Formats: sequence, structure tokens, C-alpha cells
Amino acid sequence: MEYNHVEHGDVLVSGNLLNSFVDLHRSQLELSGVPQLFYPTLFDKLKKQIFDAGDYFGITEVENDEGETVQRRVCVTSEHNLLKDDPSMIFLIDHAYTYRINNIRNELEQLPDLVERLSRLMLISSDEENKINAIIEHMWKFNHTYTLATNEGNAEDREPYWYIRDEFGSAIEHSDQANVRLVPFLSMIDGQMYTLLWLIKDIKCNESVTVDYVCGIHDEVIRRAKLVPWTEDDLSGDIDYQQTEPNEQYFNTGRENESLPSSDNYPRIDLTKLNRTINVYTDIELVRNHLIDKRFQLVEDLSQADIIFTRKHFKDFKNLCENTQQFINQYPFENVINIKDLLAVICRRTSLPIDNETLQSYPLWLPTTFNLTYELPKFISYFQHREQKNLDNHWIVKPFNLARSIDTHVTKNLNAIIRLAESGPKIVCKYIDKPLLFDREDSGLVKFDIRYIVLLRSLEPLKVYVYKKFWLRFANKPYSLDNNYDDYQVHFTVMNYRYAQNLKKITCEEFIPLFDKQQQQQHHLKWSDVQENIFSMIHQVFERAILRKPPCGMLSCHRSRSMYAIDLMLDKNGQPYLLEMNFMPDIERACLYYPTFMDDIFCTLFLDESNSNVIDISSK
Repeated sequence: MEYNHVEHGDVLVSGNLLNSFVDLHRSQLELSGVPQLFYPTLFDKLKKQIFDAGDYFGITEVENDEGETVQRRVCVTSEHNLLKDDPSMIFLIDHAYTYRINNIRNELEQLPDLVERLSRLMLISSDEENKINAIIEHMWKFNHTYTLATNEGNAEDREPYWYIRDEFGSAIEHSDQANVRLVPFLSMIDGQMYTLLWLIKDIKCNESVTVDYVCGIHDEVIRRAKLVPWTEDDLSGDIDYQQTEPNEQYFNTGRENESLPSSDNYPRIDLTKLNRTINVYTDIELVRNHLIDKRFQLVEDLSQADIIFTRKHFKDFKNLCENTQQFINQYPFENVINIKDLLAVICRRTSLPIDNETLQSYPLWLPTTFNLTYELPKFISYFQHREQKNLDNHWIVKPFNLARSIDTHVTKNLNAIIRLAESGPKIVCKYIDKPLLFDREDSGLVKFDIRYIVLLRSLEPLKVYVYKKFWLRFANKPYSLDNNYDDYQVHFTVMNYRYAQNLKKITCEEFIPLFDKQQQQQHHLKWSDVQENIFSMIHQVFERAILRKPPCGMLSCHRSRSMYAIDLMLDKNGQPYLLEMNFMPDIERACLYYPTFMDDIFCTLFLDESNSNVIDISSK
């Protein structure tokens, strides 16, 4: 759930305090489904900090033969039945711990009392050798999440918070026929987050109190999948893991369609025949500062531009093609390659299904990828099949809409993957568990990834180019697959935003001879051969992107040109794996390292000129 953050203080002004409270919290109350019947009691309990659930409920424990508690449940202890229409039947529950996932290990190492409390709450054995590891393993049965939305701030502010309810809240068990609701609630009175409990059914004395852990999910298969952390259900026997392409509606979900020209008969423009300077309008400072070629000049008036080069998403291709003589640095429906889940879908086109014996997915250059929104049951089945075959089951969970590895997690914990999907739409990709490593003189053998700038001049016929200079990003710490998956500097390579003090910078000119020296002896790899496979992979992406018509594929447009960044990794055999493709990538380093970069891009895209810094991969 997402909450708008407001600085708290004296927010309830004089007058009707209850009305002020309701107005301030209305969106939360309505979104969470809190009945108006409970508003006065909720206001009173928040204002006076009344935690009176213990007056009505109690925790009972079930022990094994050794006297260890193996289960807890909450029951009504009141002498009278509790009625759902009683306006006092709403309660505040406190939270034992609130955190962000990447910080949990460091925080628990500093808070031994919290470790003991959470161990007792999660029923972790007192003789567990490493209680912190056990907490991180078991916490997904107790975790809940919210995000504080801010109008300002950086991307890190979008990272979700997770919390564990106190002992009382954590003891309430699941039931498909629940009798209470539990929702998180941000109080603007004191700026604190609570959980609200209210009755949705009458509850008799001594009756168990239960909540639906997947409230609002009605599809039986999806409910079954989402409940796996608690039920430990085996989906491998009856849920097919083979993937099918989603329907057209899925490609249009949550987006505004481009307007398209009514036919292909709009005028074709050749900028080389203008016999004048070509006008460029851009809102990108690096383009303004580094486009030096005198055949181009910058203009401030959009209507005077021959080329519009913008970071804003462009939609009106109909007007562009039919009423102007302009070019745009985007293609219609290019979202199919720039959004992570759609990219995986289009890359699987024409490929073989998952091999039922080896569980290998295809194409080889695409990490096995599932959408955790509509493919969760399939993923769980696939994960469990891999488990049964003792195959590596490390995965990386990525959000659709965040960059820089924010809210991205490496894990082999199935429960973690299932629950992580609750903090926003995500994909899960098979983690490259045996990556090709680079020997850093200051760190040892570390992971690295590679970024290429790709230039798309035409889709029909396909004319695609790669900028010869590529970029390297390195992890800061030696690679290891121990249990410490939350060590960012081991498993991730984007360091310039978080750990820039240890950032390794190296040009491709320096990298290639080092690669050949390091890899020829150990893996018999040569960079020139690896790069040919990379170029073939990039070519195939665009071939598959136009196999279906919009909105399921990109559309050819004579006035479109585009630049993308492609991020990839290599495994120990030199097999490239496509990680993602980005529209209008950060080109600061490109402009810094290679002064002709911007001129090379524009001349290739808009003048169709050959260039020693650009490689034509159109026929790979």
C-alpha cells in the first residue's frame, strides 16, 4: 500500500476535530475499507494512544512434547461475544520492527535485544546457531509492506518499507473465512504507522481470531500461490510452468497509446538534401553541450526543428508524420523493449519452450523470467521443479518501474520472492549463479556487467548499429554465493550512486586486453568472439520486437530514430545474458570519454553516415 507523506504536527485544527481527522485520513480510510462506524473510536484511540486489544483477546500457545512453543493463536477472552456492528470493535496494533530489506542484517547485528524478541516472535529455536540468518529466512511469514509516496526526493524514497507486527498481531492466523481485517495505517496525529484491526464477523467467546492473508484475491489458483509461504503447498504437480504470451490487453495495461498515421503515405524526408543547416530541438543538456558538428544547429522553437531529441515520452506520431517534416528520437510502442516484463515476452518469441528434462529456458541469452503478477503460480511450479532436480535456485527480483537496483533483491527463498511481489509489480529472473568474473587488482574476482549504446535507424528494413565503445561496471567485493545475499557490493555492479568511493573506472580499450589475458587461459575465451555473440543477441531482440503488430510489438516509422542502452552480463562460458534495455540512457560518461560521441550518434541516425566508431549489425 502506498501512502502520501505529510509532515505531522498540529494538523487537527480547532472546530470539529473528528471531521478534521477524517478529512486528513479519508483516502487511507476509504482505500483500506475501514467502515465509517469505527471512525470516532479510531480517532479517540489514536489521540489517547489506547491499546486495549488485551481487554478482549488473548494469545494461546501450543507446545510439543519437549515443551517448546510450536504455534500461537489469538482467541476472544472476553466474557461476552464480540459484535461486528459494535462501534468500539476497532483496535490499534503496534509494530515490533520496521525496516528496509537491504538494511536488516546490519541493523540486527547492532540490536541484540531485537534479535531475541524477533526470535521468540517467529518461534525460532533457542539453540539456532545464527539467529539473524534464521530471522531473515523466516520473516516472510510475518512481513508486511507499505511505501511512503513523496512529491519530492530521490528515487530511493520509492523503496518500500517492511514491518513485523507485535506479538499479538503476528499471532493472528490465516483463514479463508476470516472474522477480522488487518490493514496498515499512517496516523497524521503523531506520524506513526500502526495496524488497524476491526471485526467483519461476530466472534464468540473462546473463538479463534483469524484474518485472510490474501484478502481481495479471488482467483483460486492465485490465492493458492500467494498462500504458499504459510501452507507450503506443492504446485509442481498440477500447475504448468510453460509460459504463453499474454493477450493484447496486457500490452496496453496502464499506458496511453500512441496516435499513428492513417497510412504509410506520409512524406519521406531526407535530411541530407535540405541544403541548409539541420535544426535540432532538445531538452537534454548533454546534447546541447556536445553536439559540435556544424551541419546541426540548436533551436529553441520546437516548431522550427527538423529533429526533436527529447527525454520525454512522445505519443503523437500521427501529427508528426502527417503535418510536419520532423524526426523524433523514439519509435511507436518501443515500450515493449524498454519495460522489463514486456522485453522478456518479446525475446521469447520463436524460441523453444522450457525443456521438461533439463528445465532450460530459451533463448539461451535471456535469463529465465517470470512476471510475478500474472505468472506467479507458473513460477512457483517451475521453482519447485528445479528444487526437485537439485538445480540452482538463486533468483533476482526486480521492479518494473525503478532503476539503479532499487528494491531489487537476490534470494533463493521462495517465500521471499512471493512476498516481495506485494511491494509493487515485479519480475523474477534466474540469477546468473556462475558469472564470468573479472580480477580486480584491489578486490579480487568480482562480477561485472557491460553496457552498449545501440542505435536504431530503421525497423523495416532493419538497420541497427552499436557504438563501438562500451562501458564496464564492476562489483566492489569478491563474488560469493554464501547466505549474505543482501551485500550490495557483492551482487550488484551499479556503484556510482551508493558506493562511489570504491568505484572502478576502466575504458573498453583497457578492458579488452585484460579480458583476453585473464579469460583465454582459464576459459579459452577471446573478446572478439564474445562480442560477436553479443551483437547477434542484440540483432535478435529487434527482429522479435516486430514479429507482432502494436501494441504487442514495435512499429516501423520513417520519421523515427532512437538510441538505447543495453545492459548484459556473461556467464563463465562467455554466454551473454540480456539484463535490460533503456530509453534515453545516461550518456554523461560517453560524452566525457569520447568527445565525438554525440556527433557520431547524430550522423549515424539522421545522415546515415558510416563511422569508425559505429558498427553496423543489421545483418547479424
